Amino acid sequence: MSAPAAGIGRAFGRADGRDRIGVPFWNGLLSALGALGISLAVAFVAIFLLLVVIILTTGNMPSLNPGHPLVATGEIASYVAGGWFAWWRLRTTGRTPFRGLRAGDVRAILIGVGALFLVRIGTAVQLVAMHQTKHVQSGFEHFDVVGKLPNVTIISIALAVAAMVVVAPVVEEIVFRGLLFGALAPRIGVLVAALVSAVIFGAVHGDPVLFPSLAALGFVSAIAYAATGNLWVSVTLHALNNAVGAIFLVSGSLHL
Repeated sequence: MSAPAAGIGRAFGRADGRDRIGVPFWNGLLSALGALGISLAVAFVAIFLLLVVIILTTGNMPSLNPGHPLVATGEIASYVAGGWFAWWRLRTTGRTPFRGLRAGDVRAILIGVGALFLVRIGTAVQLVAMHQTKHVQSGFEHFDVVGKLPNVTIISIALAVAAMVVVAPVVEEIVFRGLLFGALAPRIGVLVAALVSAVIFGAVHGDPVLFPSLAALGFVSAIAYAATGNLWVSVTLHALNNAVGAIFLVSGSLHL
């Protein structure tokens, strides 16, 4: 076998999945489920408490549209809680998946960006074919960052962007790539584990129309993580992908 072919074999073989990113199966699987459960519970409690405080303070019912500071704050709180739990569980496996970017990591990011660009083109073609060109990801249909005061709008934009572009990518990569993908790879191989975890990642977002593109993001992120062993690579790809969506959502809200 030639050197390049051997390199590919090492990058995507069963043994490499175990050596580079693998975590104990039940530890990774149950920890990922636990992190998701904690995030949901904290989101509900945080938004409820903030809602009560605002009503008691102002006497008005605040907007519950995505992008509103109340909702964005609740989302960030839920991500932080679930992410802290997921990171703690990942560290108990002895993994240290975050490190500084090296030349190989940068190459993986550039390749990943190219792959995600192709995914964007495919998604555009899909939406045109389905007559869904105005489709917005599930949960963001009524996204609105515009407040009655300019300062409120600025805060809304900052919180929404922080949630979508910073917090969500870090936490979701720890949960879906670090824990879930890391648990599956040693058992079923990197490629199949990347596909399975990508399908779960896409399904969790609850959007049948955008499921292919969400699953593709999960697959590309998983392969990038497997190839480098560095979660910052997949986090960067995830953040860049979300940044494109955030730009469209925020600009659309301001335009309206």
